[in-house]
Amino acid sequence: MDVETSPASSTAGCDTKTETAPAPHPRRRCILHVTGDYPNINKPLNTLAVKNFIDANPEADHIIVTLDRTSLPWRARVTPGGGNGDSRMISIRYWGLPFGVQLAASMYLVARQTRRILQTRGEDFDVIHAHKLTFEGLAGYWLSLWFEKPLVCSLRGEVESKVLAVKPHYRFLYRRVVERSSRLYYVSAWYRPTLQKAFQPSQAKQRLLPNFVDLDGIEPHAASRPNAFVSVLCFEVYKRKGLDRLLPAFKRALEREPGITLDLVGRGSPERLAHIQSLIDKAGLGESVRLVGPLEHTELLRRLGQYSGFVLPSRNETFGMSFIEALLAGVPIVYSKGCGVDGFVDGIEAAVPVDPRSVASISDGIVRLAAHQRECRDWLLRNRDELIARFGTKNHISLYNKDVFSICHEPHSSSG
Repeated sequence: MDVETSPASSTAGCDTKTETAPAPHPRRRCILHVTGDYPNINKPLNTLAVKNFIDANPEADHIIVTLDRTSLPWRARVTPGGGNGDSRMISIRYWGLPFGVQLAASMYLVARQTRRILQTRGEDFDVIHAHKLTFEGLAGYWLSLWFEKPLVCSLRGEVESKVLAVKPHYRFLYRRVVERSSRLYYVSAWYRPTLQKAFQPSQAKQRLLPNFVDLDGIEPHAASRPNAFVSVLCFEVYKRKGLDRLLPAFKRALEREPGITLDLVGRGSPERLAHIQSLIDKAGLGESVRLVGPLEHTELLRRLGQYSGFVLPSRNETFGMSFIEALLAGVPIVYSKGCGVDGFVDGIEAAVPVDPRSVASISDGIVRLAAHQRECRDWLLRNRDELIARFGTKNHISLYNKDVFSICHEPHSSSG
């Protein structure tokens, strides 16, 4: 029925008011995620950071392309469903040379393969999200050009800084990715000044987007154990996590705070764990430092709130979800400047920054936290709601979805 002659719109001979139809809801958007960091059949123990981010956003639809490299051509394969029947997933194990040799060529071939798969499946999407600049960003860039879809890109400082340092000849390509990206999401807030200096992206398209943690399993304990510190790390990369400097720093801190203890939690091969224990013994810390070893994540979260301090002087770490879990559990932290959560914990009185390259600085940070552990814990408990708002999913996902809706109506860069 034509609206101009419908009873609802006619006012002749009656006093009825015109009814206004409710505004239509915005169409659900579909996001194509290109990520090398997502659990799948080729790498089931991959980090949960990207998965947590996608799972936190049920308001959008998702297509997830996972990428894992193999140096053996006959092991390359495509697994629909990622090996677990998830219809959103396409897992690609691609052939590529080690050490990033011919990285651009590998990502170009991955992009072509992804385009062919998406076209065969008849997939449609609105936005491409590349979850790293220096790897997936290249594939996402070519997909964005071919499909004429907007691109957004996450920045993960550990990887980006390494690749840009060893591949200065790729800067022209990465500049194109940055220029084409409608939004840049910093998982590493500390990396923002470096990228700004290198490529001068518009401030308007830059955002901070921390890795999400599972808030449901994190609760502060009624009381913490005084002077009890904890570190959570993967022992296979213990030097990058700063354990080689933490142990001598802790020994030095014991001279000023003789009652402190340190539990070391994390996974590693039996040989690696034996090596870590030997480092503890050689440092003469057997009475104060305990190698706990691996714990299930739920068990770790259950125990975390009993500690009075969390310390991990990592070097060149992208984010560090354990720091956020500790803060939300009411546990003050000692963290590295220019690394990890630096830039996300500004203004938090229970977060002590240290120089991860300096044993003296790490030791001073431990002593400072030990001296103020009660006040720091009380601050965290008083401000827990603010911390949940800062690191929880609600505000960040809301802004992200607004960005996605907005950029679908923006002319995106045609750089290419």
